[in-house]
Amino acid sequence: MTEPRRGQGDHSAGTGRPAGGSGGCGRPADGEYGDYLSKATKEAGFTFFGRIFALFFGFVASAVIARLLGPDVLGVYVLAWTVVMAMTILTTFGFEGGFVKYLAMYAAQGRTGEAHAVYRYGIRFGAWASIVGTVVIILLRRPLAVHVFKEPRLESALLFIAIAMLPYTLTRLQAAGLRALKDMKHSIIGAEFWYRVPRLIVFLILYALGMRLLGVVFAGVLACVASAVVTFIFLKRTGPYLFAADGGAPILAGELVRYSAQMLAETGTAFALLEGGRLILGIFLASADVGVYNIVVLLAMLATLFTFSFNSIFSPIIADVYHRGRADLMSSLLSAITRWIMLLTLPVYAWLLLSGEAVLGIFGAEFVRGYPALAILATAQMLDATAGSVASCLAMTKYQRFNVYNTLAMAVVSVGLNIWLIPRMGIAGAAVATAASIILVNIARLIEGRLLLGVMPYDRSTLKVLVTAVVLVGGALLARRSLDISTAWYVSAALLALAYAVGLGLTALMGIQEEDRHVLGTVLGKFSRLRNSR
Repeated sequence: MTEPRRGQGDHSAGTGRPAGGSGGCGRPADGEYGDYLSKATKEAGFTFFGRIFALFFGFVASAVIARLLGPDVLGVYVLAWTVVMAMTILTTFGFEGGFVKYLAMYAAQGRTGEAHAVYRYGIRFGAWASIVGTVVIILLRRPLAVHVFKEPRLESALLFIAIAMLPYTLTRLQAAGLRALKDMKHSIIGAEFWYRVPRLIVFLILYALGMRLLGVVFAGVLACVASAVVTFIFLKRTGPYLFAADGGAPILAGELVRYSAQMLAETGTAFALLEGGRLILGIFLASADVGVYNIVVLLAMLATLFTFSFNSIFSPIIADVYHRGRADLMSSLLSAITRWIMLLTLPVYAWLLLSGEAVLGIFGAEFVRGYPALAILATAQMLDATAGSVASCLAMTKYQRFNVYNTLAMAVVSVGLNIWLIPRMGIAGAAVATAASIILVNIARLIEGRLLLGVMPYDRSTLKVLVTAVVLVGGALLARRSLDISTAWYVSAALLALAYAVGLGLTALMGIQEEDRHVLGTVLGKFSRLRNSR
């Protein structure tokens, strides 16, 4: 998994697998489609199971922290952490995307010297920029707390949470390096597990000692340090050539910086799309509203689990395929992966619509009022699952700038809608603003993918997914209107399991294509190996 990709010329012979799916969907005539699909689903399996654990543990940890702190104190912490996340957009400078593209490309070509130079360039920039960012936050903490957010408690939170800037930046860059080298497993463990687990443990200890706001702040800082150290160790094991003592080979620094700058613009505008609502809520409303909305966003992000899992490995594969001139292969992979992202996301979406209030109640009774915002955001994330992979195709080809244009335009729309709707609709207004932006940007992606690359994430088999969507979503809405759904957590868990049983059962009844069997075989085979290794 961590070795540089060899040339694919020897893969077509003797694979013994059909080159395409059933029904004449125009799959490539050689075995490369199956090889790439196997790679994508296998690595997505690593990412999926890691993300499942991270999200489950994160859900439990967030529930514990929310119940102990309440929405008011939680909202202050969320504001402080969001300020740090906003600053790390500048400190990473888009080198996360640059690492995924250039480290993957140089590693595949065996050009370890250039890979070393790219990594060193990005890490040095991130480290120095983080130091500057930390000083800026410390100096501006009082004006931000008193004059912008009108929350005096934020001043002390910002003073200490600014220390997390450097380790958080390094974690993001090192995790991107692991993804570029196809080491999804350690990327997830280092960036997710080693952040979430230490944060909860340290918080519980400090809370027992009587610390509430500063307890969760210090816990977050220490967790960032732990995550940065672990991702560094993992990356050094996976790609030791990145840490070579020599100066490395010369690189086209201008090309790397230009590409990373485009990714910076995309990341910054994506932040405005998805996270800006928290900051604007903090300006117009009370910190308790920020706390409620934070939990709403956390739950809505469950619908992005499969999109993230597949696209994390899909991006470097697309970079490889595109540079080898295999546009037909890219189109086939896109439609197959999108279909499975949709099939696996639909049950989560239907579950959130049906049982969202019960799930919010786990965090505390004060959070239940966020259900309307949750339904809106979950709908937008479900729609994003139907087209989000097109962004990976644009990002890993020469059309990356269109992702920047899309997100820049939609960020302006999102910020404008947030400023207009939040004073009128509260947290539901923030959800509407974000949802509208997500939907519009995905419409733009579909058009550009078709016109620029000749790809679409849908084919005839997508009609089967639509049938599943009608049954699951329609059934969830009907059950919500006609039944008295219990708020017990175990009932909610059973409903999620039922949604998956119905969705996958319908898929089996309508017929599973050969490529779908390939995906299932890869993922279930990975699951069996994980189970047998215990």
